[in-house]
Amino acid sequence: MKKEQLTLLGRRSMLLLLFVIFAIPQIYGQNITVKGTVKDEQNLPLPGANVLVKGTNTGELTGFDGDFTIVTDSNATLLISFIGYKSQEVAINGKTVIDVILTEDANALDEVVIVGYGSQAKSDLTGSVGVVNSKEIDKLTYSDPAQALQGRIAGVNVTTGGGAPGAKSIVTIRGSGTLSDAGPLYVIDGMLTGSMSSINPGDIASVSVLKDASASAIYGSRAANGVIIITTKKGKKGEVKIDFDSSYGWQKAVNVIDYATAEEYAAISNRARDNDGVARVPANDSEFNPNYTSDIQNESLRTAPVQNYNIRFYGGGENGTYSVSLNHYDQDGIVKESDYQRTTARFNVGLEKGIFKLESSVGLTRTVDNYNNYFNQERDLIPTIRTKDDDDNWSANDHDGAFGAFYGVGSAINSLGLASIEDRTVKRNTVIGNIGASLKIVKGLTYKLNLGIESYADNNFKFTPEYFFNEASLGNTIFAELNERNTNYLSTLVENTLSYKGDWDKHSLDAIVGYTEQLSNTRYLGAKARTFPSNDIKVASAAQDRVEMPSQDLTKGIQSYFGRVSYSYDERYLFTATVRRDGSSLFKEDLRWGTFPSVAIGWNLSNEKFMLNFKALSDIKFRASYGEVGSDNVGIYAIYPELNLNSEAVIGNPQIRVPGYSITKGVNSNITWETTKTTDIGIDFTALNNRLNVTLDYFIKDSEDVLVSLRPPLYTGFDNDVPFNSASVSNKGFEFLAGYNDQFGEVSFNASANFTILNNEVTALGNATPIIAGGFTSNGLLGTKTDVGQPISSFFGYVTDGIYQTDEEAIAANDSFNPHAGDIRFKDLDNDGDVDTDDQTYLGNPTPNFMYGFNVSAEYKGFDLSLFFNGVSGNKILNGVRYRGYFDTEGNYLADALNAWTPENTSSNIPKNTLSDTGYNRRMSNFYLENGAYFRLRNAQLGYSLPSDIMEKIKISKIRIYASASNVFTITNYTGYYPEVGRNSRGNSTQIFSSGVDEGSYPVPRTIQLGVQVSF
Repeated sequence: MKKEQLTLLGRRSMLLLLFVIFAIPQIYGQNITVKGTVKDEQNLPLPGANVLVKGTNTGELTGFDGDFTIVTDSNATLLISFIGYKSQEVAINGKTVIDVILTEDANALDEVVIVGYGSQAKSDLTGSVGVVNSKEIDKLTYSDPAQALQGRIAGVNVTTGGGAPGAKSIVTIRGSGTLSDAGPLYVIDGMLTGSMSSINPGDIASVSVLKDASASAIYGSRAANGVIIITTKKGKKGEVKIDFDSSYGWQKAVNVIDYATAEEYAAISNRARDNDGVARVPANDSEFNPNYTSDIQNESLRTAPVQNYNIRFYGGGENGTYSVSLNHYDQDGIVKESDYQRTTARFNVGLEKGIFKLESSVGLTRTVDNYNNYFNQERDLIPTIRTKDDDDNWSANDHDGAFGAFYGVGSAINSLGLASIEDRTVKRNTVIGNIGASLKIVKGLTYKLNLGIESYADNNFKFTPEYFFNEASLGNTIFAELNERNTNYLSTLVENTLSYKGDWDKHSLDAIVGYTEQLSNTRYLGAKARTFPSNDIKVASAAQDRVEMPSQDLTKGIQSYFGRVSYSYDERYLFTATVRRDGSSLFKEDLRWGTFPSVAIGWNLSNEKFMLNFKALSDIKFRASYGEVGSDNVGIYAIYPELNLNSEAVIGNPQIRVPGYSITKGVNSNITWETTKTTDIGIDFTALNNRLNVTLDYFIKDSEDVLVSLRPPLYTGFDNDVPFNSASVSNKGFEFLAGYNDQFGEVSFNASANFTILNNEVTALGNATPIIAGGFTSNGLLGTKTDVGQPISSFFGYVTDGIYQTDEEAIAANDSFNPHAGDIRFKDLDNDGDVDTDDQTYLGNPTPNFMYGFNVSAEYKGFDLSLFFNGVSGNKILNGVRYRGYFDTEGNYLADALNAWTPENTSSNIPKNTLSDTGYNRRMSNFYLENGAYFRLRNAQLGYSLPSDIMEKIKISKIRIYASASNVFTITNYTGYYPEVGRNSRGNSTQIFSSGVDEGSYPVPRTIQLGVQVSF
């Protein structure tokens, strides 16, 4: 009986135990083993990502391939995080395999900023640094990646000389502080250079712009015009990955100039002759055929293709990474007979084993530039002259075969014909790279040796064949001419640095000291030769007349010692001090060395205890800095006199000729460093739970001892200009930058905006006569003046006041140029009763005093859209096309010259048509100046990424197709080709004095592109 009871009890106990075993997991969840991977948006593994069971301390880090294995209950939630990426929560729901894709966190990625000789956490940064990452750059296709910076960083202004294929950019940071064409220093993966145009934009990982002296002083004399640091894309640990990006597009001129037709030209020309009281040409208008007209502008323009191909292989193992990329960019110009090709290869390797680390970056570039620099001469061929004859040969004849029936004076230039028959090519092969080896001596202490090189071989070739565009002497050449120059450049860099990083208690210290030297040599040999036996023979040795053989061998070097200390206490109080001492071979020995210090402080207000309960703002930081940087911006051998080695002197009695040397050019051997002193006060803060971040900066940038050219006294016997350190320039301004990102359901939204207010002023010129430049090379118009109290290259001239309606009114004005009815009335500004040179004044500034840009982007279910706008205001443009189109007798007129003043059309603001221009309407005045302000949709891109489930089936990580457009629309009152006017390349040799002068430069096109991105 008891046995039966025990058996029954045992059965009940067993049932109870089984119930407990199976019931409890149903209540609390069953423990299971979960495996998976953590990858980024490119399907690359993220080793070291943190996988944590939410609400517990259970977790692990992902392995080399981003893999993890964790045991937890089936109803748990995993929290996955990785630095620089947005964290994700994933409910297990009984799944045993979970793969996670983490997306980049723009705010977190900005936490580390590349600075000179290292990087810093953004929270520890005391200087002013602007950053553009690869995501923004990859949306644009340019021959020069510097153009991608325009409108994206406060304080940075980027212009070009036009839209020609391969056009180089002019970059100014916080205004120009020099009276030369010097630009910023570029640092490409540690190699110091003067341009970034040789880089494939697709290779760029980030661009940091060091704007104040605190950030840039570690580069000393190289940093007077700012520093731009380019970091290229590196490999990542994991199996090999492949990224491919291909695009094809079409370019077309956005705007054209409305020139006169042949019939309109004849009417304007004959009216001008009537006004001047001279006979018409031809005397009988019946000789003119109104059914014929040429339009060389229209014939020169075309819709042109542009294509870009990028492929990159990258990956790595336990001890190293690699990245190999290839690019081919091919752009046909919208102006015929112009095109540009760039082919690049880049090899980045990183190796690390124990205390040793080796990094190497090498870029190879070949460019071929078939340029057409005749386009701004297209109006020189008037519309009564055809571009080709009946046999389809290039011509400069009118429709009857006679030379220029309605042509007045000057020479006929068929710019399209000349561009077509000439052979013009600039070929350049470039290698730029460096290798860095570092050794961790003890914890926190590292020694690094960096060796860099830049070398290029450049061939500039131009051959103009013997040609006959008509039977007259004008528009022809009687001999073929060759101009060729070969240039070889080599720059080597050696840097030794010792750095230390350490933390103890509440203290943090980051220090670096170093020694660097850079040596560069430029050697070129040229040839100018004429009269060849055939147009097919294009070598100087075959020429009958060798006109010139210029050559130079130029070497310069610089040695530097530098150090920087960055200290942080309790993540609240920040201090940075930098000093650099440079020695330049360009100065004489006792003036060779310059010292450039800087100091900066910061206060992380948000880390103070009393701010813990203040939730409206976070990450509040105040910054202040002062520093000095320099420039050795002088010509090589500028301090040495120029000698004539074939001089003779007559001496003795009886007199004899004695050979010797003579000094032919005066110099100033006491020139030394230009120095720029910068003060910066800034604040950074975030708000709205880190969705909004704002940066504000006020800066004062004073440049002293600026070189300016002076004419030495007559008693010296020299008539050349000599540089002296006697000028000063001041730039003051305010910068604003804001970014916002948020998530609205399935829509991810990002926006950013920046603007800059800038005031540029020349504060001293020493004994220099005010510099007047900016002239038209063929007309001699002096349009700009650089003087104390005004911006560099300010427009200077007369102020107009309508049109004289009668001769009596014109005579009463007492103008020194004796105007008549129909001429421009100029104001008597000094009220002395006459109009003369004393009535000239400053008319405007070619540099914008307000620049802005903003970007909007959104993503939704695989679709992505980005729009980028930028604009400027406060500047003027000297419209050279307008100047020539009304008064230049050596070409076509603007069509609206038909609406010029006549006794029957007195309401016109265009002066009367005239060839002689006895009233001197063409003198520099605000009549030729136009408002340079514009607002532009610079770039728009729409893309679609195929769903991940499709990608998994076809074993491809990513496929994205996109359409983009650049220069979509521009709102402006400027009547020229394009309002983004740089410096006039046809003006003074120092082009900064021709800023804002537009002589009808190469039009900037609107581009529509289609592309595809594939990742394997």
